[in-house]
Amino acid sequence: MHYFYSPDISQPFVTLSNEESEHCVRVMRHREGDVVRVTDGCGHLAEAVIAEAHPKKCLLEIRQHITDNLLTHNGLHLAVAPTKNADRMEWLLEKAIEIGICSLTFLQCDHSERTHLNLERLQRLAVAALKQSQTTWLPELRMMKFAEFIQQNTETQADKFIAWCDEKNQQQLVNAPRNHSEMILLIGPEGDFSPEEIALARESGYTEVKLGDRRLRTETAGLYGCLVAGL
Repeated sequence: MHYFYSPDISQPFVTLSNEESEHCVRVMRHREGDVVRVTDGCGHLAEAVIAEAHPKKCLLEIRQHITDNLLTHNGLHLAVAPTKNADRMEWLLEKAIEIGICSLTFLQCDHSERTHLNLERLQRLAVAALKQSQTTWLPELRMMKFAEFIQQNTETQADKFIAWCDEKNQQQLVNAPRNHSEMILLIGPEGDFSPEEIALARESGYTEVKLGDRRLRTETAGLYGCLVAGL
């Protein structure tokens, strides 16, 4: 059954956005009376019948809310410095949503190769990945400076880790103690975090970890973290 996205599915009738209506009616060729599923990206899912198959304002009638066996998130808040090649971050975003992360923040670091991303495009790609993987959780996407991210999450109840490359850093993420249901994982740019950033994270309660025994590309490191968080 096809999935569609609408930020509010609490009312008896839901009108899909222009883009979602286009996808539903013109791309998937749905008609009045067809049964589909719609999620709000906040962990809720409903079964609906198409009441009006308009290509710009498709109207759905909610028939029932589904509460069993929902696919939401694995509790990971991933914060990663974007690569120079934006396509690699788009790939990571898609895979992270398929696996099921809670949120994704793009960090502006001292050694960042890229300090800006098209978040509107990434949001559209996120919705597409949400529907393709038939999950119900749309991660919040943000971009902010490293220090700002650290400050905003000072009181967050989560296991906090910073991954970086150093011979003295021998703690593997997969073996690190887990005391909370949620995890924050920081992954730096190709040039790694600066000593000042590592010191700030350490002072803020982050544990230094390795992601396996190989040197990974930024997007591969992010994917590794997504998989470990789900263990």
